[in-house]
Amino acid sequence: MNAQKRNSPTRAVVLGGGGVTGIAWEAGVLAGLLESGVDLHRADVIIGTSAGAFVGAALASGYDMNKLFTAQSETNTAEIPVAASKELMQAWYKAFAMGGSDPRKVGAEFGLIAKNNPSPVSPEQRRAVVESRLVTRKWPANLKVTAIDADTGQLHTFDHQSGVSLLDAVSASGAVPGIWPLVSIGDRFWTDGGMVSTTNSRLAEGYERIVILSPMPNGYGSIPGAAEDAASLRTSANVYLITPDERSVVAIGPNPYDAARRSVTAIAGRAQGRSIAEAVLTMW
Repeated sequence: MNAQKRNSPTRAVVLGGGGVTGIAWEAGVLAGLLESGVDLHRADVIIGTSAGAFVGAALASGYDMNKLFTAQSETNTAEIPVAASKELMQAWYKAFAMGGSDPRKVGAEFGLIAKNNPSPVSPEQRRAVVESRLVTRKWPANLKVTAIDADTGQLHTFDHQSGVSLLDAVSASGAVPGIWPLVSIGDRFWTDGGMVSTTNSRLAEGYERIVILSPMPNGYGSIPGAAEDAASLRTSANVYLITPDERSVVAIGPNPYDAARRSVTAIAGRAQGRSIAEAVLTMW
């Protein structure tokens, strides 16, 4: 058994950010894959960023993806309608311009945005949202969750050995600057891990088979998009990048924080998952 495990290819699943519709789409894709016999939860590592942190916690814990899919069509009274204002979007684009191609500088700029543009949502309200989305409180051993240090801009990963609760880590990973409040952990403040990369795929470097789900695949400023991130991984890795197809793009709509689009987005994601299942299974 041990010899077989050592000889098996190492596998990673990367789940990118994309708001509440990103959660729904990823849940749908994973449910569609599972229906066709593709179960990704036994990957050696599952790396979750923002929306992907929520889905990653479910996947890594062995939670039934069909249940997570079904939940997207159920009313969640804890969800709060939010959207990025024109002014906030302009501040984001300025952060990308100021930081250039240096992810740490970009992260620090977004830390400043989070500090200078307090969220209208209180930390207590946000915590209730996170608790309503999170299907487990126990850290899966193969899960890593990304967040950005709001002061230094450094991308950080939390895991079961970090001494941080899963609830706090996922809250930090999804703390979109100006949308959701900063998250305090210890003596540091944290913001959304997806602001320097929507997937942070480079964290999967070294694994031999990698599946990437990216609800928001486009790059911003000098920050590369999901395809460029995937292409930068070592050439010997077998990488399968999944981004929203045409039907899923329409379902997601213009506002990734629109909870009213969860159901239609999950349905589109499940159909997409079914359509690519054979190809994913072949490489996985």
